[in-house]
Amino acid sequence: MKQFLLTAAMLLLLSSISPASANKVAIQYEFDAVSPFYGDTAIVVQNKQGIPHVGLINKAGEFILPPQKQTEITAFHEGLAPIRIDQHWGMINTQGQMIIPALYKKLSPFNDGLAAALENDKWGYINTEGNWSISPRFDKAESFSEGKATVKQYGSWGFIDTQGKWVVQTQFRESQPYSEGFAAVKTKDGWGYLNAKGQMHITPQFETVFSFSEQLALVSSNKKWWFISSDGHPISDTKYDRAMPFSEAKAVIMLDGKYGYIDKQGKTIIPPHFDNAWSYKNGLARVENAGKVGSVDNTGHVVIEPQFKWGQSFQEGLAPVKHQGKWGYVSLD
Repeated sequence: MKQFLLTAAMLLLLSSISPASANKVAIQYEFDAVSPFYGDTAIVVQNKQGIPHVGLINKAGEFILPPQKQTEITAFHEGLAPIRIDQHWGMINTQGQMIIPALYKKLSPFNDGLAAALENDKWGYINTEGNWSISPRFDKAESFSEGKATVKQYGSWGFIDTQGKWVVQTQFRESQPYSEGFAAVKTKDGWGYLNAKGQMHITPQFETVFSFSEQLALVSSNKKWWFISSDGHPISDTKYDRAMPFSEAKAVIMLDGKYGYIDKQGKTIIPPHFDNAWSYKNGLARVENAGKVGSVDNTGHVVIEPQFKWGQSFQEGLAPVKHQGKWGYVSLD
């Protein structure tokens, strides 16, 4: 994300902002890894004698599910999270209760009421009761999105509906899930986009692409990045060294080694002056300067002074941050 005319006036404005110091530690730094909160539940890891123990906590920092070894929990979605116990996967709810027994070799989060599951080296989909809705017959399978899932069979990718019927027969080298009515697919000519009916809408031509987000897609060729609208046309003539998809009407871009933000018309709203930056979420964005991470608001004003070794976005009012080798959570209260 790289090129931006840094006007002296804008730089002076940003440098004169007084960062708020109201953020406070909400949950102490005592974990070796954490997730953002999902409702009132977060996944945490504590290493004991070099062995990771995984559990769940609430917003008071109290354990809902005590840390357990030989366990792995991935992200919650639709109220459930895949959990690995020894070598098999099942599903738990936010209270740590086992909802689907750990019977599967691999298991993805639920989307559209279905979760991809691996049995006997073939992928299918189970429902929330743990029963097969689509029998295992695919070589690979991604999560459902907008009523369709991209699956691989006989060396190529296609799309199925929630009944397991083909919407688009296998024919692509690679594919991505549907987003906002479009799905990115790769042919011998590069990446393009299908419409909701499975018809080619934007001709394959790009080297790398992201899914549509807020009616715009991030694409790349020849090591440069730019944004296109649903008609395939660029939103501006500017191309960037790096970029991230739009979130909350803003996108991270990088020019000349510094990160900033643009709006959906391609106009610079926060000139590139950060060493690193991430997408906006709930009105705040993580930024990094001099190896320390903090947060800025929608105008670029510093809300949390860069001070943490690492951090994640605010979610449910709390943000995971790393301090002196351990993870905890801070709030803005």
